Amino acid sequence: MQAIRNSVGDGGTNERSDSALVQAILVKTTRAAAPGRQAGPYLTVIDGDAGNNTKNAIRAFQNEHVFVNEVTQQSMANPGATPGLVRPGDATWTKMLEKVDPAFTDMRVLFGGKTVYVAATENQKQARINEVNALTFAPIFRTRVINCITQMHLLHGIAIGVCRQGDRRTFQAQYDLLTNGQGVTNAGPGESNHNFGMAVDLGFAGLRWLRTNGAVVENEDSWLHRLDPGQTLVPEALKFWETLRTVGTSPAVGAFRGPIADRPHLQNWNDANVSMTRRLAVHLTNSGSMCWERATGAYRCDLGFGGALFTVGTAAQIWNRQATVTAQMIQDGRAAYAAAHPPQGGAQPRRAPVPVTDQDVRDMRAELRRQFDLADANWANWTPN
Repeated sequence: MQAIRNSVGDGGTNERSDSALVQAILVKTTRAAAPGRQAGPYLTVIDGDAGNNTKNAIRAFQNEHVFVNEVTQQSMANPGATPGLVRPGDATWTKMLEKVDPAFTDMRVLFGGKTVYVAATENQKQARINEVNALTFAPIFRTRVINCITQMHLLHGIAIGVCRQGDRRTFQAQYDLLTNGQGVTNAGPGESNHNFGMAVDLGFAGLRWLRTNGAVVENEDSWLHRLDPGQTLVPEALKFWETLRTVGTSPAVGAFRGPIADRPHLQNWNDANVSMTRRLAVHLTNSGSMCWERATGAYRCDLGFGGALFTVGTAAQIWNRQATVTAQMIQDGRAAYAAAHPPQGGAQPRRAPVPVTDQDVRDMRAELRRQFDLADANWANWTPN
């Protein structure tokens, strides 16, 4: 069980997270039946507010387990306890840990929050690590992902895991994510650090947290849809995301955050001065047979002719074989190539240029897509600078 930091109850500090944890223990501790009263919990609400109901529940618990000889049921003084108050490590706290339902002997709460949860087991943490080892990451970043899972469990008792599509994404998977209409990403194929195994989305699937009535949520997903149904970053959900980011960017893990609003995301480098689109252009050049650069809102390419660069569209357009290449671009590229490579042997006449056909345009679009395929296959050699 997580220890409380300060006192809870009459005259106590009553910090919110301490109060919630004490309440959760009282909710998960059964009070014996008595004349006129059925067996049931000492308290029925977990809200982080140590009000009169909580104070009365503390007193009831003390009267039945702390200020009493449990053999003779005679009242007795207990110098290790204070009526109506729970202090860290005192006789009341010790007895509460003894009497709580065995299924809830290791409950936790994030500092400043009121959402109490059941700590994950060592086996659950190891299962998450095993999942990481079965996924695709750059080796150096895989270590950081595992370190993050380890530290979250060590510090907070939470077994975080990789979200669906949260490891290395192929260019096709990135395209599908961009075009599925859900607004998940603005990055096209090759424009996300996920495409190069150096980013991860981590979440809280399987987190067993207690509702205000003490019911345990057994089906939480990676994105905390049960805790935050509208995905509006309610304060209690934000506590979990902030904790994940704090641990992930700590020296013990060494990862970096991505965009502020992308809460599950951690990556292998600080991208403050990294342009993913410019680095994709470099990677395309290094992986294929064409020269590329990034222009405003689009990519430029020499079409394999080794001369001027032509604007050929966005990553999504190129991947979908809808690059904005035209017959005139191909004609100009061919002409420039011919001028730069005159016939050898002196007197051979230069042939008239062959007209560019619609099939030539389609073939060039397919070739541009093939260049992206080469970059996709060469993902492990991408660099951020």
